[in-house]
Amino acid sequence: MATSGTVSTTTFNTGKVIDHVARRCRLAPQQVTSEHIQTILDILYLMLSTLASKGIALWRIQKDILPLYSSVSTVPCPIGTVDLLNANLRTLQRITGVYSATEGDADLAFDADVETECVQTTPAGYIQIEYPSGTQITTYGILPGASGTWDLSILISEDGVTFTSVYTNAELAVVGGEWFWLDLQGQPAINFVRLKANNTTILDVREFVTANLPNEIPMYKMNRDDYSNLPDKTFDGRPVQFWYNKQRARPLIELWPAPQYQFTFAQIVTYTQQYIQDVGTMTDDLDIPQRWFLAIICETARQAARSIKEVQLELIPDLDKEADLQMRMAWDSETDSSRARFTPNLKPYTA
Repeated sequence: MATSGTVSTTTFNTGKVIDHVARRCRLAPQQVTSEHIQTILDILYLMLSTLASKGIALWRIQKDILPLYSSVSTVPCPIGTVDLLNANLRTLQRITGVYSATEGDADLAFDADVETECVQTTPAGYIQIEYPSGTQITTYGILPGASGTWDLSILISEDGVTFTSVYTNAELAVVGGEWFWLDLQGQPAINFVRLKANNTTILDVREFVTANLPNEIPMYKMNRDDYSNLPDKTFDGRPVQFWYNKQRARPLIELWPAPQYQFTFAQIVTYTQQYIQDVGTMTDDLDIPQRWFLAIICETARQAARSIKEVQLELIPDLDKEADLQMRMAWDSETDSSRARFTPNLKPYTA
């Protein structure tokens, strides 16, 4: 018996979801108005947002690299963060070498001084570092000296003649004085790295970091009472703990101690629970895995039946029953099948 031979290639966009929601509500195509469509879209957005309050959708766990700044204890979480699951303080070994540039003082981009900068005035220039021997780089950091939208590439080479691009971004939004960190795994050992501007982009760089040997230390998540009782919240040192300040629009990480200057070149690596992406247009795909589509359709139909007056009230009990069943099955699938590990910290009490 022949099969399709394909997996996960069926397109099931927002328009199809709305069509199936209307069918479950027993709405004929001629009954579905633009107002009904907008109502279902609104309910779909609200319902997807509410999922974050019911559990952690594994596909919306996001890894981020957050920059640190000297004596600044408040670190904003990425937009869309629901909860902070893990936070590690990461330090790196910065690799030094011989520096060059098409224009400007290249040494100023590698001097560990965030106030000096290599400024170029001609488009499509580059800043380059040559290592004394083959070196594998895992992390790159760029501290711009000016704001704008840059078209740039990071190039690597073994001989300084033939370069290969390992990262390109034609529309990188940079802000003067704000770090951009990038992890690139699986790269070979090389002798040259070049930060190159493309097209009309002009480089203005305070620091260009090439580093390896990342070392991550878990940070302690304290409660609000412990944080509020700290006697000196501006104390500088190595950040080892934090209070997760859950604001409405954008949660904040309140570090303690505040980072000393040397931790300007460190980062916080976080794993966060994120909201499901916005619904978008009828032709966009929903930000859900295929195993969740039936549950989302059933739950949306349940909610839409209570908002659309043309839906017969006697349908609601059946919609409720089916939605409960499908949502329970969907949530039961949200596991990575890893083993649970318990680490009790039991100690004897001594006077």
